[in-house]
Amino acid sequence: MKRSALVAVKLAVSLALLAYLFSSTDTRALEQRVRSADLLMLAAAVLCYLVMLALATWRWRLLLETLGVDAPLRGLTSSYLVATFFNNFLPSNIGGDVVRVRDGSRLTGSTAASLAVVGIDRILGFGALYVLAASAFVLGGPVERELAGARVVLVGLALVFLGLSYVFFRPGTARGMLAASRLDRIPWLLEQFEAAQGAVRSYRASVRTVALALAASLAVQALAVCYYISVAGALRIPLPVSAAFLMVPLCTLLQAVPISFNGWGLREGLFTVYFVQVGLPRESALAFSLVGAGLMLLLSLSGAVAWLTRSRPVPAPSVGA
Repeated sequence: MKRSALVAVKLAVSLALLAYLFSSTDTRALEQRVRSADLLMLAAAVLCYLVMLALATWRWRLLLETLGVDAPLRGLTSSYLVATFFNNFLPSNIGGDVVRVRDGSRLTGSTAASLAVVGIDRILGFGALYVLAASAFVLGGPVERELAGARVVLVGLALVFLGLSYVFFRPGTARGMLAASRLDRIPWLLEQFEAAQGAVRSYRASVRTVALALAASLAVQALAVCYYISVAGALRIPLPVSAAFLMVPLCTLLQAVPISFNGWGLREGLFTVYFVQVGLPRESALAFSLVGAGLMLLLSLSGAVAWLTRSRPVPAPSVGA
């Protein structure tokens, strides 16, 4: 009941935001811009998306191999496609992670270890987004530095990542936190914690793996920005590259806040605010966001095909996952 109510609230927020944006935007100009899209530039965006998926899958395989797991690339690719599909079509942006944890646990033999792998993979992805946004903020001009919320988000996330780095690189910190909370008295939880800690120790001892995975994450997130730059080119929107490298990571980080249905409405609202600040019209922002997100949604349907053609399909995660 609570899950259904939460989904309903998120859907209502998204619909309300989109209704407001469409009511305050020149929809004729929006339609004309979308209809005149350059198909060649859209093809470039699709290419960026495909390379992103390939690199993200390779990063996952790298993290698994560090634990001594022989992970076939074909199977991981299928799993990643399915995960991407669930992330886009379920009212939760972690539904796909459930798929990857379940598939990974069959390889590692431990759900906790698989969860640790996916968790580190996620943290590296968000860390790469932060590095791109912070670099664009420092290297950009006064217009980029005044983007709404940029300073607050970057400072806040700096503190979060410093805390995570401290826990990761200082052995015994996580165990101390578990003991302080007295959760270590629960045998099942302690067993899962030990399994996850084993994975973390493996990465702590392999700086090369973490560095390669972070480099792959930076490449993935840079390609995500290039994807949106290609969408802007397809719609003939003169979006400055320096602004895109700050806007896209900031929007991706902020839309992870679970207050809307998979970021719909919130993402479009953020891009509208950013576009207006750099002197671009509202209809350009709405077209940019809708086409970019819509094309990703369409491409992620390949995950539905991968899921349906599995010999032993993974059950769809629940909407509250």
